Amino acid sequence: MDFTLIAHRGYSFSAPENSFEAFDMAFEQGFDNFELDAQITQDGQLVVFHDQTVDRVTDGSGEVSDHTMDELRALKLIGGYEFKNDFSSAYIMTLDEFLGRYTGRAHPHLELKSREAALPAMVADALKRHGWLDVADTGAFDAPGITVSSFWADQLYRSKLRLPNVRHGWLINELTEETVDVCVKLGFDSVYPRAATATPESVSHAYDRGLSLRGWGIENDDDMARIYHSGAGGTTVNWPGEAKAFLEAMAE
Repeated sequence: MDFTLIAHRGYSFSAPENSFEAFDMAFEQGFDNFELDAQITQDGQLVVFHDQTVDRVTDGSGEVSDHTMDELRALKLIGGYEFKNDFSSAYIMTLDEFLGRYTGRAHPHLELKSREAALPAMVADALKRHGWLDVADTGAFDAPGITVSSFWADQLYRSKLRLPNVRHGWLINELTEETVDVCVKLGFDSVYPRAATATPESVSHAYDRGLSLRGWGIENDDDMARIYHSGAGGTTVNWPGEAKAFLEAMAE
């Protein structure tokens, strides 16, 4: 199957998102492309966390940026789903911990989640520290490899200036001629539309402009079928094992 399923915040349907348990579960089941999120803590450390606040997936409350790393580490990471297994040992990790653990064996799709102007430079320094620039010239989904993404074009552009050889993908709601033009103008390598809005025509146009494609925002089987049939190269998904089985059944 020439379509890459990217474990969204790890295997986040079956283990707490953005935890080692979720990433290891994905890796053990054959999914070596991970999506994760980076933000800055109150004490200036890089943390792997998605939401602006800790309320949804921990037993705490308040903004991530108002917590020190030690305070975040002390929270219970409960995730967004009801899990079958006990994940009481799961914890919020630093980006350095993540990068050190998976060096040389995975392809992180690392999203610049927050708006601080310092975030792209801090992430670039972390990638350099852990040797990830050595795999910067690999393909869009090759493992090992590295991709930086963001919904914020200004953040992505700051990162591209610091990491010109690293693949950069812009997360957008809808793939249009205008969004493709912006990607090309700013020197981004990839564009990532919401799966429910992708069409074969829009994907083909982006390919013609030299961009690589993958989807996001998979909520159901219809979204998965749509992004697959659009011609995109892959998508993030919270349930990669189930998605793989669905695509194989659909192909048959």
